[in-house]
Amino acid sequence: MTEPLNRKITVYVDGEPRRFFLGLRVRHAVGYKQANRVEGGEAVVVDDLGSRVDLDGALYDGERLHIVSP
Repeated sequence: MTEPLNRKITVYVDGEPRRFFLGLRVRHAVGYKQANRVEGGEAVVVDDLGSRVDLDGALYDGERLHIVSP
């Protein structure tokens, strides 16, 4: 059974909870200013384990993202 596209999930960005529709990408969660920093090499997005996360990666409920300097 597929998930309804109108389902909302909670993603934490630098500890702040944010609500998004299922199907949006990491770039939506971090916002355009931070996404521009990542694309310019000024920052990277990592998960709670310290693994790099791509801006076009899918979001999942309860995900914790951090924006850090490379």
